[in-house]
Amino acid sequence: MKKIHRSVLLILLATSAWQPALSEDEWPPHQALDAHYEALLLQENVAGFNVGIFANDALVFAQAYGVAELGTDNKLTPESVFHWASVSKPLVAVAIMQLAQAGKLSLDDPVTKHVPYFSMADPRSGDITLRQLLTHTAGMPDVEDYEWDRPQHDPEALWRWIRDQTDRELLFDPGTNREYSNIGFELLGLVIEEVADESFEDYMAAHLFGPLQMRSSSFIASEIPSELRVQGHVGAPERQVAAHYPYNRRHAPSSTLNSSILDMANFAAAMLNGGSFGSVSVLSPESMKEMWSSAWSWPDDPNRLSGIGWNLGLPWGGIFAASHGGQDDGFRSFLYLAPARDVGIFVVSNDENAPIRLIMRAALEAAFPVEAQMLQDGSAQEDGG
Repeated sequence: MKKIHRSVLLILLATSAWQPALSEDEWPPHQALDAHYEALLLQENVAGFNVGIFANDALVFAQAYGVAELGTDNKLTPESVFHWASVSKPLVAVAIMQLAQAGKLSLDDPVTKHVPYFSMADPRSGDITLRQLLTHTAGMPDVEDYEWDRPQHDPEALWRWIRDQTDRELLFDPGTNREYSNIGFELLGLVIEEVADESFEDYMAAHLFGPLQMRSSSFIASEIPSELRVQGHVGAPERQVAAHYPYNRRHAPSSTLNSSILDMANFAAAMLNGGSFGSVSVLSPESMKEMWSSAWSWPDDPNRLSGIGWNLGLPWGGIFAASHGGQDDGFRSFLYLAPARDVGIFVVSNDENAPIRLIMRAALEAAFPVEAQMLQDGSAQEDGG
């Protein structure tokens, strides 16, 4: 694996900034996009999905399609709260960057500095750094069973889960390769608990959801009002309600973000505005730059990079973006931010077979009409959504 220097990413940011996105007052695709999504809902037999588009400091599109639960007339609304699965990870990255900014930790600290009881059946585990966990380059194995059917809810669930890894081994020497690991982010959640001296969920509520006015968001599923929470759906072509809502407190940092597209618009606004939301700053511009600059490249794709809790690169139309997707039983999600263009797109579905790529592509074409035309003409690249 080859590390990409910050200067390279800054060049990518600069070269993708030539065409502004549409503002709220210039949003002609609204009706056409809405009609497209209504047709897609029926065509793909999807239970439901919500789409938000943030452009030039405004939420220009926030629409809901389908129902919160099949067999009911409970329609989705922009306020509906979904399980966002691995889109949890960029928020964890922000929390770690906050603690680094406050001088309470360094990204290159060994994890055992903050969680001294962490151990595995592999002496190399003592060399793992926080940066390696954030970039999935620590060699950590992954979760084999999330146990959604037998969730643990108590405050020590995460601590017990990390203690349970003592008989597992690393996949490779830390820092020499990349393998996606949910356990790595769960360990980061425990780092947050130890450094901040409060539960992971309480820290995220106080330092992210509160300042960003994400009033419907929580990493604890039971905190979401029943009238807002939606049900996941599985199966194809016949959909059915998932047997279990994907929640287990031991996996909160990697997977259990519950939020709405309206709340995610506030998160996107802060990320696109150098870490600030109105008069509140959750990260400094310098910390934002580091989060989106420290990267590892895929050997087979130099345009695809792994940042601090984010995927980075040029996934669609040659536009630099920070993004992350998510999928768990009954749910799919995708968060896409183009910082140089001040555009954020966030898509979530309560159907694990939802065509997220098609939903994302339509939003990208609406937000970036020039690049969409270039793709149609064959003069730009497409690999996004």
